[in-house]
Amino acid sequence: MAKKRNNPSSKARKTKAPQKKTGLSTKGQKRILIATWLVIFSPLILLGVLMLSIPEEEIPDYALLENPVSNQASTVFAEDEKILGTFFIDNRSNVAYHELSEHLVNALVATEDERYFDHSGVDGWGLIRAIAGQVVGQNKGGGSTITQQLAKMMFHEMPSRNKWARVNEKLAEWVISARIERRYTKKEIIAMYLNQFDFVHNAVGIKSASRIYFNKKPKELSVNEAATLVGMAKNPIIYNPRINPKNALNRRNTVLNQMKKNGYINDDEYKKLKADSIQLDFKPETQNTGVAPYFRAHIKNQVQQILEDEKVLTQEGNPYNIFRDGLKIYTTVNYDMQVHAENAVEKYLGDFLQKEFEKDNATKKHSPYGSETTRQQRDDDIARAMKNSRRYKVLKQQGKTDVEIKASFKQKVKMEVFDWSSPNRMKSILMSPLDSLYHYKKILKVGLVSMNPNTGFIKAWVGGPDYRNFKYDYVANAKRQVGSTIKPFVYGAAVEHGLITSCTTFPNIEYCLDLDYGSEIRQWCPKGSGFDGLPMPVHYALAASKNPITAKIIKESGGNNKWVVDLFDKMDLANNSFQPVPALGLGVCDLSPLEVTAAHCIFSNKGVYNQPIMILRIEDRNGRVLYDAQPKKVEILSPNSAFEVLKMMKGALGVVNPYNGKEGGTARRLRWEPNYGGFSNPIAGKTGTTQNASDGWFVGHTPDLVSGIWVGNDDRIIHFKSNTLGQGARMALPIWGYYMKAVYSDKDIKISKGDFTPPAPDLPTVVECETIEPSW
Repeated sequence: MAKKRNNPSSKARKTKAPQKKTGLSTKGQKRILIATWLVIFSPLILLGVLMLSIPEEEIPDYALLENPVSNQASTVFAEDEKILGTFFIDNRSNVAYHELSEHLVNALVATEDERYFDHSGVDGWGLIRAIAGQVVGQNKGGGSTITQQLAKMMFHEMPSRNKWARVNEKLAEWVISARIERRYTKKEIIAMYLNQFDFVHNAVGIKSASRIYFNKKPKELSVNEAATLVGMAKNPIIYNPRINPKNALNRRNTVLNQMKKNGYINDDEYKKLKADSIQLDFKPETQNTGVAPYFRAHIKNQVQQILEDEKVLTQEGNPYNIFRDGLKIYTTVNYDMQVHAENAVEKYLGDFLQKEFEKDNATKKHSPYGSETTRQQRDDDIARAMKNSRRYKVLKQQGKTDVEIKASFKQKVKMEVFDWSSPNRMKSILMSPLDSLYHYKKILKVGLVSMNPNTGFIKAWVGGPDYRNFKYDYVANAKRQVGSTIKPFVYGAAVEHGLITSCTTFPNIEYCLDLDYGSEIRQWCPKGSGFDGLPMPVHYALAASKNPITAKIIKESGGNNKWVVDLFDKMDLANNSFQPVPALGLGVCDLSPLEVTAAHCIFSNKGVYNQPIMILRIEDRNGRVLYDAQPKKVEILSPNSAFEVLKMMKGALGVVNPYNGKEGGTARRLRWEPNYGGFSNPIAGKTGTTQNASDGWFVGHTPDLVSGIWVGNDDRIIHFKSNTLGQGARMALPIWGYYMKAVYSDKDIKISKGDFTPPAPDLPTVVECETIEPSW
């Protein structure tokens, strides 16, 4: 039965209170209601029609939405997957939703898009509210959803200034938002949004922002920290806690209020959180900051070369770009060992040796140059430094003459110069540019590299004193005279050819070799001291680095060191400086610290040379393996010969000549020195010092680690006045001591203090000379 229309009776009308007439009939009221709805919904209908008319080229296709393009930083990992640093244009590393703090998600939804989980990319009610607010002149909130904001960041980050073009872009964002919602889950969209946003200070994406502003992972963020970062979404500069702390605090509190309003926190929590200040742990990042900067700079080119050599391309068929493509580079470096290595360099070089070098320079007649230099050499050297300076090049571009430039270099200006003892290693000072050149001439340089001899894996790499100021990598690139670090190869070649054993003796006298110069014969007689004519075992001669006995072995092995050249040829390390002449056996050849250390590893690895490995694996941003390192090995010496030399090098930490009772060993201070010594475990080593104390070397061996260190100056004519401090045992060895003491003390680093394993179980691990082998 149909309901009767509810028409009021006359009786009912009588009981109603009198009403004021509006002047509008019921029909008029209906017209107003219809007009209001048309005002609100007509634009929506019109916009819907316009959306359908957007050219297809204005909208990214599904393939691009499937794999959105964004610059992602490539990350360099240590062997334990701690982050060493990044390569980037945008310092972005993406995270998945499960890596986000729930506070982040709650803060974002509460502040930016309350109905996020109820709409499909475009919030109709939110848009109506925004339009209505504009009609009545009240701010009812923005109409853009999180998905729309993501679409804008991904495809229209710089909006057009043209009004109609901007309308077109806005419509395109709607279409893109709808497509994004169809392709991705709500959780994935939130992760994409937070990954895309630029929080400034090289913090692109929530992972970088969490690390840079709070030194945390996104999962670890507190409510207040999450609210602070979400608050920056409105404007990352105006509401930046580092730049505008008051604005940031007010904005954070607004976010907290939204979280309370939407039920994510209660009133008591809100009051407590609002009362807290913003506690930053701000750690800005550049590609120069972080641990192992020299190592990272070195592998940057290596990664590109590896991918080119392996012919690895992106899915689009393009070469990978280390700055854009989010590569994951897994290296062999041990994070903690790297930190210990950097600290050891600073502790000895920065806190002690550089200061001693400055004292030494103060006593020089032509500081910082050595007494062997001529005035012409000194003038030429500083002139080269001036012409290589940035200041000179800028002035030259401005059209200044050399006379004007030289005059300007003598005028004092305020500048910052490198200084070990100053905060951040930079000192503000009034100094002439010319004096600054001399200042930098006096800075000692260093190269330290630490390797596992059994695998060739690099464990630590310090390429210089300070990467921000000295970009040149002395580990890989500095070819320096190696001094006595080459002697083990002279002895090893002689052992391999059956010429000597550890117990072979030669008289402790001067030895000379005849050198044929064509028109004349000259004698080459390496310097020595303490000649007593008594027998000297070769193991003592190597441990004490005796040049005359080494010259005798060179003479007995043919006089030209061809055997030594052959060894380095096998390792592919011989260069033009490896000439088959007697002086080669005393270190008159040039190698980098990396090459010296890698070569030395053969003695701790049973004669096998491992090509150094720095990169274990390279993956793309999705975890697809692009490269897996394959070791390259070659046998250089027999296991017995290599071990025989290793035993001799153990004597560097202390050995006695049984024929005269004298104690020797150039590394003895590692046993007794209180600060960087005190080692009692088996260690082998070799020091090296070059002419005029220009280079100081030490290579230290343990069963699991071989570490090589070089210290010197860019210019070989700048050096210590004497060998008191200007020798390998005083310049380089202490750094090794500080480094290894820290390594052994670190419970997280498993480095053996045991003895070296012999090639055969019945072989002794120390030199045992039961009988005297007459050698003359």
